[in-house]
Amino acid sequence: MPWREELGPLLTRSAAGMLRALSRKEAAGVSELRFYSGRQAEWIIGGEPVSLPLTLDQKEMDELVAALSGYALYSVERQMAQGYIPLCGGHRAGVCGKMARQEDGSFRMIRVTSVCIRIARRIPGVEAAIREHLLDGARPRSLLFLGPPGCGKTTLLREAALFLSDCAGLHVGAADEREELFPQIPPGCGKRLDVLGGMDKASAFALLLRAMAPQVMVTDEIGSERDAEAIEDAARCGAAVLATAHADGEGRCRPALRRLMQTGVFERHILLGAGGRPLRVWRETGEVIGGEHAQNAAHREGGCIWQDGIRL
Repeated sequence: MPWREELGPLLTRSAAGMLRALSRKEAAGVSELRFYSGRQAEWIIGGEPVSLPLTLDQKEMDELVAALSGYALYSVERQMAQGYIPLCGGHRAGVCGKMARQEDGSFRMIRVTSVCIRIARRIPGVEAAIREHLLDGARPRSLLFLGPPGCGKTTLLREAALFLSDCAGLHVGAADEREELFPQIPPGCGKRLDVLGGMDKASAFALLLRAMAPQVMVTDEIGSERDAEAIEDAARCGAAVLATAHADGEGRCRPALRRLMQTGVFERHILLGAGGRPLRVWRETGEVIGGEHAQNAAHREGGCIWQDGIRL
């Protein structure tokens, strides 16, 4: 498994040994590696936690974090203050622990007590399930992918962007704030894909619009008012937007996103289940037009979209 080769050198010797001991079948099902200071580590395999006979002390945790940062903690201080460390191959280490407030009001992580490494995988062709919604003739549509953490939103977004670039012939700009959407453009792919990584989404959207004139903009994990304003600005400039956002199993999400959904910026909203399966697809008007749960129709009333008695 390539991810084991990528992550093995970044782990402590004992953790790397356990990683090598995984069978090929087990390794194929790993989605997360979780380490704790003073508590047992665990893998998430096939969606289930598997406890390991491994407990890191604080010194070993510090060594793990140093290795994950490439022994250059200063270079990832900004990201750690936001709770993550970007890794090679699009993998990401979430970090949690003790924060300290700086004189300028910002925060700095001074001690890490938990690490969650999320494994990134490409699944070419996964976008086939939603391909009919990506284009209206030759024109790209704006799509919002909704779902809980770990359901495959980023994987689907990545493949949809590559399809629009390589098969539809469109210029695609990717705002990759956390450097996990396109840490590297896959060999032979992304002919018309421009990636701007490490910058906040709103600033990246503005720069991409000015510099690269994309026909489609893609970004991951939107949710703030600034994100919403940047997406509205991109729409006014004539660019389609593909984005992901956290939502529960009914599609309920943050207020800024609800506003975007209600104002019709996105022409399709796609609620995803495990493995990136489209559970429900609905238009900006609220009309359900596809997905496994298409029978649970939504409708627009009083300027809002309602579904099963819930205002979206």
